[in-house]
Amino acid sequence: MKHTTKIILVSIMTMLFMFSNAQEDVKMTKEEQRKAKKAKIKEEKNETQDANWVNYQKIAQEREYVVEFQSTFNPKTGGELILTPSLNFLYMHGDSAIIQFETPQYLSENGLGGRTINGIVSNYKYNPPKDDKKPIFINFDVSHKFRAEPVNVSITVTKDDVTTITFGTISSVYGTFMPVDRSSINIGVDMWK
Repeated sequence: MKHTTKIILVSIMTMLFMFSNAQEDVKMTKEEQRKAKKAKIKEEKNETQDANWVNYQKIAQEREYVVEFQSTFNPKTGGELILTPSLNFLYMHGDSAIIQFETPQYLSENGLGGRTINGIVSNYKYNPPKDDKKPIFINFDVSHKFRAEPVNVSITVTKDDVTTITFGTISSVYGTFMPVDRSSINIGVDMWK
């Protein structure tokens, strides 16, 4: 009998505790609930960003990544050109790189409406960030059969997923830095083998 009484009392206390916690959630105003939801979303975003940042540093050091190009600046019009990421990209794989640009208004050399350049990477320099506020810097040269001298490629990746790519003296291209398995690139054929 004593044992049954204890179980009943513990059950009642547990229910009271649960109801009091439920009451606290209901007592929150809509504004407080909205703020709590925003704080939770921001915390989740920061956790994802931190995990991506560590991954970005790893793949940059291992030379195994893709930069899908999103946009570039048009010097003639002063406007922004939106690019198709699956057809405009840089694919780094060890000591080789594929750079592809879609050029639908010109003769296609790769079967997709653009130019695909398979090149050899040299002078690869990876500078890790000094802290979370500093970007990753990557610089290398790509030698290919279309030009006698190599093209210098500079990539800057920030923690908040902003990637800037510069090819020699050409204006900057903006894109997304990512692991190869997350990309959706469509590599064209090198017609001049």
